[in-house]
Amino acid sequence: MAVYRMYSDDTPVARFSFDAGRVTSFTPESPELLPMQIRAATADGFTSWIRERAIDLNVLQHRNLANELLGSRDKVTLALRTNMFSISDKFTCFEGNEFVPRAHLCNPDDQNEISSFILLSSETSLRRAHVSTPNISTDGSFPKTWVFEKGAWWLYKIQPKNAVQAEVEISRVVRACGWDAAVYLPVESSDNRVRSLNFVGEGEFFEPYDSLRYMFQDASDDDAVIQRNIMGLGADIECAWRRILASDALFENTDRHMRNFGVIRSTRTGAILRLAPNYDNNQAYRANPGGKYTGGMLRLFWKTGSHEDRENVRRLVDACEISAYLADARHVGSALWN
Repeated sequence: MAVYRMYSDDTPVARFSFDAGRVTSFTPESPELLPMQIRAATADGFTSWIRERAIDLNVLQHRNLANELLGSRDKVTLALRTNMFSISDKFTCFEGNEFVPRAHLCNPDDQNEISSFILLSSETSLRRAHVSTPNISTDGSFPKTWVFEKGAWWLYKIQPKNAVQAEVEISRVVRACGWDAAVYLPVESSDNRVRSLNFVGEGEFFEPYDSLRYMFQDASDDDAVIQRNIMGLGADIECAWRRILASDALFENTDRHMRNFGVIRSTRTGAILRLAPNYDNNQAYRANPGGKYTGGMLRLFWKTGSHEDRENVRRLVDACEISAYLADARHVGSALWN
């Protein structure tokens, strides 16, 4: 049986044991610093959390990476062999008394070798790499990987051209309103790749609502419950959440599931600092499965929303002037108040 210790940044927060391919025990040491999902979790609950962090093995490039570099497709094994390292949060784990500070755990040059494997589907770079802790936590439906460029981490995704355009243009318009949105930029010389800037700062970690919901008395996935829970976190978070809802309505984003929004928390105190920025709009507008924009979500939102919600829509619609791609949304939105 192997005994592991889990860290938040460089602070020990939990212990767990792993034996015969499964987690057999999990003991929190600093529960206030843990994700809400595992503050009082059993070994099975902790296992589920680890699996959610791991690479999506439904994607061919990810399966090839797992086999080539780690020799396993078991998600828990993958997470443990990579010390649970992720760019978007600050949790790591080590066996026994071993410990490596997070800042020394992932070498950007080595990580970029891994990224080349994902983006170029090439084995050459991996044969040269000696990487024990690649950032393998890249869950999602599309091939994706972190790349270190000009002093910052960027998440690269390979996806259809219309999904790239939707993410880039929606991000640009939301940020033109002065609202918080992840920065999405197209990748030069490629129309099926997009990159987004890491929005998690030092001393912070991102917690998706799918984990955060366990802090509430009602953790169900009912829309009304989610709305009530998020808006109960304070006026600033309610304001930011209403802006995301207005954006989803205007741009017909039907993919705002519980892992596509969340909060930024402090690694030092566990406090919720703010709502995470608006991100992941690759199934919005004309990038939705039907490939058309109808304005139906916006009309319903306009009819049932508050005065603040309508003002948010107006501001977004005005900002759409900078994007020819979003002209249909601007036309439908303008017609509502004219």
